Amino acid sequence: MSAVHDSLFRALIDDPVRAGVLIRDFLPPDIAARLADKPPTLLDGSFVDPELNPSQSDRLFSVALRAGGFALLYILIEHKSFPDPMTPIQVLRYRAEIWRRFAEAAGRGKLRLPPIIPMVFYHGRGPWNVPTSVTACLDADEDLKQVPGDMGYILCDLGPIPDAELSSDDEVRAGLLALKHVFRSGDPEALLGEILSALRSGTTFEEQLIRYMILTYPAITADLLSRVARRVDPHREGKLISLAAQEWLRQGEEKGIAIGVAKGKADTILMFLESRFGPVPPGVEDRVRGSAPEEMDRLFRRAMTASSLDELFSGEPRH
Repeated sequence: MSAVHDSLFRALIDDPVRAGVLIRDFLPPDIAARLADKPPTLLDGSFVDPELNPSQSDRLFSVALRAGGFALLYILIEHKSFPDPMTPIQVLRYRAEIWRRFAEAAGRGKLRLPPIIPMVFYHGRGPWNVPTSVTACLDADEDLKQVPGDMGYILCDLGPIPDAELSSDDEVRAGLLALKHVFRSGDPEALLGEILSALRSGTTFEEQLIRYMILTYPAITADLLSRVARRVDPHREGKLISLAAQEWLRQGEEKGIAIGVAKGKADTILMFLESRFGPVPPGVEDRVRGSAPEEMDRLFRRAMTASSLDELFSGEPRH
């Protein structure tokens, strides 16, 4: 599941404009004020140590300064349900590897390295209780701790931030809202409504975010999605329901690889019917499971619009 969260965050920051908003929103104001207005440039971030977890999301941006020159912002995304005590060391290792590559590319001569500002975004269940620098982890008195310098990172913990203050940009805020509340209880209808209202219709990011919520929010059913979309923007209802149907069908097909295509699709249809109409009668379950695999896709789409279980097999001959 961590890969699902990671994919959404990558989608959020792979757009330079959204990445620029996120960086400015979470940097200290005095640092953010020194950045030029143009969006950051995404650089090659394929410097992760092979000994480290390959699922880490690494993004490295070059950001121009108003006074000239440039700074690198390394954004390290940890999507875990608990704080990772190794984060200070991981960030330090990433920094060292970036600087090593710069030094090699520069060749001999005076070593001039760009400043790197690491930012760690966290949206887990509990509070972040890991030190934000290697210095804070040192087993020494305060005087000795200050000798190596801070060696820290900026923690961007979404949990304590009020929803309305997550970002100055509606689209970025929508993405952060979905990440923030995925491990928290709350009203899924209100959350979905707020997110849909903030998203621009018809964008790739809208699809990515809705797919993410379908995958990670079990309470989001077809009825809830349809009801909220109709209230926020009736013109989007059909597209969002179609998107949801495709995602649920894909999940059923993936499940079917492991347990049999027909059974995987049947389980998905029955689970969906139960979310809409309550417990499925044995007769209906038997008919679903007795349908050919190629017919189940049509059954699922009909289940999206049927007003009752009786309509599911409307027009079909009874077996």
